[in-house]
Amino acid sequence: MRILKNMIAFKWPILLFEAMFLIGGILLITAGIKIRKQTPILAFIIIVIGSILTLVSLFILLYTFVFGYNS
Repeated sequence: MRILKNMIAFKWPILLFEAMFLIGGILLITAGIKIRKQTPILAFIIIVIGSILTLVSLFILLYTFVFGYNS
């Protein structure tokens, strides 16, 4: 537990930056779902972009936790 606290304390600025992209991707997905009936093509594009952004953000967060941004 102590190691995890030290990792978060040391890497919190980059983790915060990456978490903002993760939240943005999730918001894009929810916005795409909400406008699905009005404009289906645009909703599909927004959902795909949100999904890609979310998956890439999750991968980068995992990479940052495991290896760090200065290794």
